[in-house]
Amino acid sequence: MSYIQNSLSQGEEILLRAHLHWICFIDEFLFSLFTGILVFFYVILEPQMTDPAFKSVALGISVLCVCLALRKWCKILSVDMVITNRRVIYKKGVFAITTSEILTAKIESITMKQSILGNLLGYADIHFSGTGTAHVTFFDVSDAPQIKSEMEYIISQR
Repeated sequence: MSYIQNSLSQGEEILLRAHLHWICFIDEFLFSLFTGILVFFYVILEPQMTDPAFKSVALGISVLCVCLALRKWCKILSVDMVITNRRVIYKKGVFAITTSEILTAKIESITMKQSILGNLLGYADIHFSGTGTAHVTFFDVSDAPQIKSEMEYIISQR
């Protein structure tokens, strides 16, 4: 069971789950592509390459790119953005978990921030503001306008 499912109170149910847009994964793709090219040159052209410094640098950069891609991949997979019948919850982390929560009854405004690229590709950040200083932000949400309108509908039913 996920962290959010374990933290639900009695009678609380998940109404909506927001998902990250594929744009979040583009840097892993570029890291993997760069790593693949370096490994290709290292493995395939290895007999022609006589400079051990180049081999060491290529292998080191390949290992670094794989480690950075795995780190980012874990960060992305650890993000949960959920709207329940009582709360809006943003959770990130696997071992060190950070959550931001706001009661749906306390939400005063929902704003959406969408860049030009976000408008073209269909993603945005959704910011939920509540009474006082309470706020939760969902970053790089796929189908953000739909999520925003569904959340507004949920709040209007309260």
